[in-house]
Amino acid sequence: MKPIGFGKRLLIVIAAVGLVAALGASSASARGVGVKCPDPFTVQNNDRIGGVAFKAGKYKFTVKRMSCQGAIDYFKQFLAVNQNKLPNGWRLFKKRLKFKNSEQKIAFRVKRIAGGGGGGGGGGGGNTGKCPGPFHVQHNDKINNLSLPAGRYEIKVKRMACQTATAYFKQFLGATKVPKGWRVIKSKQKFKNKKQNIAFRVKRVG
Repeated sequence: MKPIGFGKRLLIVIAAVGLVAALGASSASARGVGVKCPDPFTVQNNDRIGGVAFKAGKYKFTVKRMSCQGAIDYFKQFLAVNQNKLPNGWRLFKKRLKFKNSEQKIAFRVKRIAGGGGGGGGGGGGNTGKCPGPFHVQHNDKINNLSLPAGRYEIKVKRMACQTATAYFKQFLGATKVPKGWRVIKSKQKFKNKKQNIAFRVKRVG
């Protein structure tokens, strides 16, 4: 067998070292070591999770026993649902902005690193006003007794975040009716939850 030259041996060693480093980084979160995620996540509008304010801007993530994408998916979910409540099993530590699920033994932290989220009124948790961008209804649809032709819709919120209102609107369109606690006011194209003291209106603009 022909001996391997020095140059080829060097390339093999470098490749092996790189593979070990990559495996070590990918398994660090599984071992419970905090791993910093490479890409930041942008919160478009001022929002709240579990009663804690999250200002618009870019956030970096550190994960523990979970993937970066998994943490981002959970963070998106927390922003989309009722801004004063976390799903069962999750706890938010306000000072460290750490989300922990003891049952699943996973956790992640977020830290705001830059401002500059979406402008316009009505973007924040608990705010009132018009949301910055239109929402697209892809097909003619109906929620309860309210018909919604396909097109672009302007959303106005009252005491809630635009992201939350958008998430509820998507949910209502998918179910064709509102869940318990919600009411549709057809004449105003308004969705209201009296118990949570929040509401939003939609208006077709194109």
